[in-house]
Amino acid sequence: MERLLADIIKEYAAGDKKRVGKITIEVNRDLREMSGKTAKEKAQDLGLRIANHHAVAEKLEKAFAEERNGKSIPITAGLIRKARVAEDLGWRCPYTGVDYEPKDLVTRRVDKDHIVPRSERASDSLDSLVITFSAINKWKGKRTAWQFVSDEQGKPVPDLPNLSIVSLTRYKQFVESLETYKGHDDDKRRKKRRKDLMLLPKYEEKEFVPRDLTQTSQLVRFGAQVLKHAFANCEEKPTVVSLPGSVTGAVRKAWKVLGCLSLANQQVLDENGDVKTKTDIRDITHLHHALDACVLGLTSHFIPNNGRVWELIVKRNPNDLERQQLMALGVFGFNAEKRFEMRDLDNKLKEQIRQRLAEKRVVQHIPARMDGLRVEQNTWRVVSSDENGNVTIRQRIRQPDGSRPEKVGEEKTSKLLGLRPANGNGKLAANKGVLVIPDNYGVALDPLPTIIPFHKVWPRLQELKKANGGKLPRVLRNGQTIKVPEGKYKGVWRIFSAKNNTTGMAIDIGQPDVVRLKNKTEGHKINVLLASLLKSKMEVVKTPFTGISVIPTTASR
Repeated sequence: MERLLADIIKEYAAGDKKRVGKITIEVNRDLREMSGKTAKEKAQDLGLRIANHHAVAEKLEKAFAEERNGKSIPITAGLIRKARVAEDLGWRCPYTGVDYEPKDLVTRRVDKDHIVPRSERASDSLDSLVITFSAINKWKGKRTAWQFVSDEQGKPVPDLPNLSIVSLTRYKQFVESLETYKGHDDDKRRKKRRKDLMLLPKYEEKEFVPRDLTQTSQLVRFGAQVLKHAFANCEEKPTVVSLPGSVTGAVRKAWKVLGCLSLANQQVLDENGDVKTKTDIRDITHLHHALDACVLGLTSHFIPNNGRVWELIVKRNPNDLERQQLMALGVFGFNAEKRFEMRDLDNKLKEQIRQRLAEKRVVQHIPARMDGLRVEQNTWRVVSSDENGNVTIRQRIRQPDGSRPEKVGEEKTSKLLGLRPANGNGKLAANKGVLVIPDNYGVALDPLPTIIPFHKVWPRLQELKKANGGKLPRVLRNGQTIKVPEGKYKGVWRIFSAKNNTTGMAIDIGQPDVVRLKNKTEGHKINVLLASLLKSKMEVVKTPFTGISVIPTTASR
């Protein structure tokens, strides 16, 4: 963060700290949740976080493969969202107890229903939804799920006389039986929140309490101290503001800014051109963090905490005097339905945000350390090897059911530990066993492109240095930014991985904001030959913490 601050002052304040009048800070969710975890624990957490999404998508693919009959049924983000809700509910309508199938989601026989009417709880999050028959969705109206079942239990469904609403007792038993202990912590919390809403007779929004403004994380307080320390020698020190999450949450709902990401990444829009949810966008582009930063800065500018302002912003039903205080800010008013609310952000400011986000200034911190060994823990047995350095390996791992299925793979000798020990003998070699080094430190570009596994990195670099006339080779690492000035891949890209293919050394690259690569997707390039990039005069860019723009521009920021 200290280096980021230094680069911000250098680029945006011409190196003059005196030009900084206010700093707004918020610690993002990922940093809070990942703080203190090892790289392995982070990878496991991220894997679990997206596991439910992938499992449901695979279930839809399998179901529709049997149903297609020559017709293409696209697996869209919106369809996966519905299926995730259905999966949580066991593919059963909670109001009738009748099961439905994935194809029913496409035909709209069943659809999303807000457990609490959206007019009372303005949320489209997964935990706020169930899947029910479309006829029931219309019938339910502005009632909570509990109220609806209580009022209509035992009655036949209009337009679907073969279906009837379950008794309140049976509904309660169904909700209480729903599983809440599997998956990532996010999944568990989502399922538990849904159950709580489904058992709620009447929804009453939690009233704001002053304590909500004073509770800040230790990371936020520590960050504020670091920022203040950077200006210790300045006569006039900037104000450091830490906005409470409840305030920024209220502002984000009012300022409809998610669409500002569409110029930078079209994938934030669904098949109908509507903006996807924040949850979906988190897995599409890293720029949602930049958008949050824009909201923080503008909130701090337009809504300074003069007295009780922040408290009033998150209060559900302000009285007349409190409304006058909010009106004085210039950002509140009455909408067409005469409802008092915060006004949307000015379109001119939104356009500025759109243009700046389109620069895709995303930076990934790449640790400089090259010590240590990253290796799989399960031993493989060597089956055979060839003159090209390819080794066939075999492994049997006992499964929970007691079986030991055979797994066969092929790896390069450079990625195997124990195959050829330095002293000529070793425990692994004696048993014809090896351990696989799954991670690469990077690709040395000189004197010839060479993959460097994450094992004895420094000795390997020293060997290449000798072969390169005493000059340390340039190294291309995952997360680095490259610039390709010409050719088919002209532009600025981020490196995701490097590998040896049968056609030659290849790398996976994507636009700087891409979260994870997907094949056949705009801005995602899989298996790009390194030779092609070098021929197009590729250069590794030393990126400041403010990032570099993918669009050469001199526009004011």
